[in-house]
Amino acid sequence: MDSRGQVSAEYIFLILIFLIVLATVTVPFAGDAITSSQNVSVASDAKVALSAITNAVNVVYSNGPGAKRTVNVYFPQDARLAYDGTNKALTLGLQDIPVSASDPSGDQKGNVQASVPYTVNVDETVTKGWHDVVITWDVGDKFITVTVQ
Repeated sequence: MDSRGQVSAEYIFLILIFLIVLATVTVPFAGDAITSSQNVSVASDAKVALSAITNAVNVVYSNGPGAKRTVNVYFPQDARLAYDGTNKALTLGLQDIPVSASDPSGDQKGNVQASVPYTVNVDETVTKGWHDVVITWDVGDKFITVTVQ
């Protein structure tokens, strides 16, 4: 009877060793996968916000001087909304998203861009959360103004 108990204890010990090895191998991979999926989610939310703003800018431009449009958008984190005149694009600079897998420390920050072929006046720091964004083209101005409230 003792030999059966010893065999059972050895099997339990082997299963325990297997579970420990499995946990030490899979937990780091799971952590990396969670971080990557969170980064993709933040970048996707930022792209949706920037797309809504860009669409509103296009509507204001098509309506001409004196037009105004307000959109409500969600910014997934604190960021900087600016117009890049060189690339003619609105840019939302993300704070904690690495540019690539080769930069896991996030020293290089990711930017989300949307093409806007018109001159836009915007350079604001936005906070995480829902915001009203007012897009106006005042009569006599040569640029469209984007204001985050």
